[in-house]
Amino acid sequence: MSSNNQAAAARRWFRLGKLAVAGVFACGLLTTSTARADARDDLKAAYKKGLEQFNNFELEQALAGLDAAVSAAPAGNYGLARIHTLRAGVIYNNAQDEAATLAAFKEAVAIDYNVQLPVELRSDELQAILDKARAEASKPEGAIQHEPPASTCGEAIAFEALVSELQDGGQAALYWRKQGEEEYRSLNLDLFGNAGYVNLPTVDHGDKDLEYFISVFDSANKPIASKGDQENPLTLATGCEPEPEPEPEPEPEPEPEPEHPLARFWINLGVGTGFGIARGTAEQTYQQYTPGVPGAPYGLPEVACALSRWEAGTGTPSQQGLVNTVGYYTSDVNLQNQVIAAYNQDYCESRHPVNTGMAPSLFSIAPEFGFKIHKKMVLSVYGRLQVVTGSKVFRDDPTKALEASFVEDVSSQAPTGVRSKPGFTAAAGVKLRYFFGNDNKKFRLFIGGFAGGGLSRLRVPMGFANDRNGNSVPDNIERSNSLSSGACVNVWPYNGCSGGQPVEDPVAQVVAMNADASTRVDTVKVAGGFVGPVFGFNYQLVKNFALFAELQAGVWFPTNATLLFDIVLGPVITF
Repeated sequence: MSSNNQAAAARRWFRLGKLAVAGVFACGLLTTSTARADARDDLKAAYKKGLEQFNNFELEQALAGLDAAVSAAPAGNYGLARIHTLRAGVIYNNAQDEAATLAAFKEAVAIDYNVQLPVELRSDELQAILDKARAEASKPEGAIQHEPPASTCGEAIAFEALVSELQDGGQAALYWRKQGEEEYRSLNLDLFGNAGYVNLPTVDHGDKDLEYFISVFDSANKPIASKGDQENPLTLATGCEPEPEPEPEPEPEPEPEPEHPLARFWINLGVGTGFGIARGTAEQTYQQYTPGVPGAPYGLPEVACALSRWEAGTGTPSQQGLVNTVGYYTSDVNLQNQVIAAYNQDYCESRHPVNTGMAPSLFSIAPEFGFKIHKKMVLSVYGRLQVVTGSKVFRDDPTKALEASFVEDVSSQAPTGVRSKPGFTAAAGVKLRYFFGNDNKKFRLFIGGFAGGGLSRLRVPMGFANDRNGNSVPDNIERSNSLSSGACVNVWPYNGCSGGQPVEDPVAQVVAMNADASTRVDTVKVAGGFVGPVFGFNYQLVKNFALFAELQAGVWFPTNATLLFDIVLGPVITF
């Protein structure tokens, strides 16, 4: 063969390989001529059931079912080869009857010379009997055995073939075309052992005479055998006179799209979440102290603040509150006067600063009522109810009397504390939306603006643990004394100094050792007014029901001024 002819042949096989990969698709609905396909399916089902019964040692039942399948199947069906092979294995394992086993194998190889033992039946003894049956049979010529199928006008055509060189991962395909056409189309053969089947629906062949060939490919999609080829195809004359195709009916005029003008009234039931820039100070956490850390002050001013905060509970610390409680620190009148003199109102009222950065504003509900003021504009009033803030702040119980609080919380080795939550968080405002698109569109984008006032809260991890005993020192770093002022100072409520020298109070050590070190989570309150743009979409599912989603980018001021983004979505009732 010349190099040009070799190149042309290579290109043809390459195209066939591509067709084989693309050839897996549905074969369409079959008509009454699919009796052979039904028989094939019956054989597959009988084989599967027989193999299951063999594996479960139900040999008599398996043999009865396989015999029934043989009796019911059309003579010469290629799939019978696998049934006879399985029968032979069942016979041998049930009765060790080599003569009956050989007879079953002979029936199998008479149909498919290259039939193989199923994995479940493989043994040297059975393979030897199968080889003996094959040796007494005539080996067919060619790697593909095929007889042109019969055809009935108006029905599907059932193609069958036996392939003997199919490898694991390989496939076999039918290539066909109506006579007079240039391009071949492909269908993959459904394999049952070495038997391959495929049905060509009537809607495809149209009762026209056909040209076709069958090819086998290995797992790398390279051709290894063929019955016919593109240049020398097999032919099938259907003998049918196709009915003339009816003239196409004129396409009806498309119906006009229904219009969906903006409704007059809107009730939005939104839920949302958001995030903003946390800045300023925490809402519930007083300025915390870290005694014993270089550069972190803890002296009499800090003692004064701790005592006044404890006395105030949920109120505002005061010097009078310090006077009422300084006796819980020391009985030394001179030292009491020094603590009172060290009191600084602003210092004791100060809250702990937060690290500036992005923080979430968790779950909120946003009910809204609006009305149309223009064919493309809706004006509404809405609320923002932040029902989940996510704060986790624990402190001493402010509802207890001072004496009970001192015994049960402040001086306890294992203070339990109580969870302190922020107050109700709500805001309200007005919103104006402008809708894009025509009235015949259900899905419409919008842009607009909003403004209002109220409260919002951002969830902020503080970076240190809770203070369950209420002495303004995180429990996990509790200490009994401090030398930051140059002299030994007792950290309230412990006795950490003796004769001006630091000593360890075991209560402080136990509190620090057993403390829950998980991070305190507080909130930053954002209060005042807000204004900003809104972007989103509305999808009108039906006349009185829609879905919406929007992004609000609000500037909040003046308290802890920040930029807060809210993502809101939910259903809309329109009327």
